Amino acid sequence: MSNLSINQASKLFKVSRNTVYARIKKGEMTKNSDGTVSAQDMIRLFGNKTDKKAIEQAITEQLNSTAKIEQIIEQPKNNNEQLLEQQVEQLKAHVEQLEKQLEYVKANEAWLKQQLDQKLIEHKNHEKKGLLGRLFG
Repeated sequence: MSNLSINQASKLFKVSRNTVYARIKKGEMTKNSDGTVSAQDMIRLFGNKTDKKAIEQAITEQLNSTAKIEQIIEQPKNNNEQLLEQQVEQLKAHVEQLEKQLEYVKANEAWLKQQLDQKLIEHKNHEKKGLLGRLFG
């Protein structure tokens, strides 16, 4: 079956919390690490004081509400995952665009260097002439 908090167990089985703690202390039932007790132990110990159908119905309702809560929790997770996946795709597209821009800039840089080298070569071809060379040459 399921586990119940001590408050829920005391309300369902119409016993005080102190009674539940006393039974735990005596070792007649155990408390889990998360602070819950087994519904089976509660039925075994206190089932004769209450209507078993009402208890089973309450436990079933609790299990159903827990399942609904888990579904509600899962929906935002799925929505968040989808949103994150969309953002990742957008970022990938942006990275690709930036890589293309970088390639274009590198190509321009290479072209400009080539143009600069040609200008330097052309500039070197024009040697300075002396006065006589300018006059006669």
